[in-house]
Amino acid sequence: MKPAQDPVDVAEGRAMLIHLTDLYFGILKDAELETAEDGSIACSFELPRVGRRTQTAPTAREAIRAVLLELSDALTKTSLVDWPEEWRRPKRSYRVDKTAAKAAPDKGDKFQSKARQMTIGVTLPTNLKSSLQSGAQEQSKSFADVARHLVSIGFEDYDERSYAENSAELIRSLSRDAQRWFPSDTEQVMLRLEPSLTVRMRSAAKELRKSASEFGAMCLSHGFSMHSELVALEKRLASVKGAAVRPLAKELGLGTRASLLSGVLAGTIRAPRLVIGRLASKFEASEARLGDLFRHSFESRPVPSFKAENGKPEVSNTVTSWEQAVRSLNLPKDETDALLSLDA
Repeated sequence: MKPAQDPVDVAEGRAMLIHLTDLYFGILKDAELETAEDGSIACSFELPRVGRRTQTAPTAREAIRAVLLELSDALTKTSLVDWPEEWRRPKRSYRVDKTAAKAAPDKGDKFQSKARQMTIGVTLPTNLKSSLQSGAQEQSKSFADVARHLVSIGFEDYDERSYAENSAELIRSLSRDAQRWFPSDTEQVMLRLEPSLTVRMRSAAKELRKSASEFGAMCLSHGFSMHSELVALEKRLASVKGAAVRPLAKELGLGTRASLLSGVLAGTIRAPRLVIGRLASKFEASEARLGDLFRHSFESRPVPSFKAENGKPEVSNTVTSWEQAVRSLNLPKDETDALLSLDA
């Protein structure tokens, strides 16, 4: 009798293949060949979270082959869901030749298909679905795009918190978000998600002894709750602009250094622990949602245009640390130490 095929295993394999293309390139493009003292050839490469690996052989071809075997074994011996985050998002240092890209014919664009997706069927309360449809219309987006985004942020929040929080309590928290929409009629909805996200969600559901449908609905309702909190919090923080920043800065223990608070609210300065705690109490929000809002503010900040003859000023693509922001003000030592102590 032919054994039944495991659809989850096949789905995970397909998702792994998608990631392996970029991952192999990102790792092997920096591989190096050197001649050892004994005349053999050493081939080395850097594997994120593992470190530098080297294979030695009599010839370069054999050394490269040994590296490929070791790399393949390292990348495939564990499940995709157990991969370090660096493996799922390899950093590319190469640059695309923009001139060549512009010159390349685009007549084949119309034949390009959408990125592959996988489907999870979920049963949603009809009032939740109606709210999602209304939100999609306001944003001029499709229901599928909005639902896909909310499922993703709901699951990623669960996944991140699962490392530090009790899994049973975390699931109860997600269940409460879902139960808020009841009593209500229900309706079956098909969610089309990225293969890697689908595999991770199915694996997590299996560990929690939940069906993929039930867990998918929980992630969607949790993502919707997170989004609603962020929208409400953003409206409350919108009142803190201009002159209103100064009294709030004093209230938070920053004295007259309102510029530091402005940077925190814009997401360009990493908020110290005491300040973010005081902000959470002030605006009746969780520290986690404040952190989400600051990250969103930084990522969506407008990039200024520059007109200069001799080059252009650089805009930082990283958040400034609290210590760096404080020390850049060149304040007296006692004031500097007091501000730095907020992040001790």
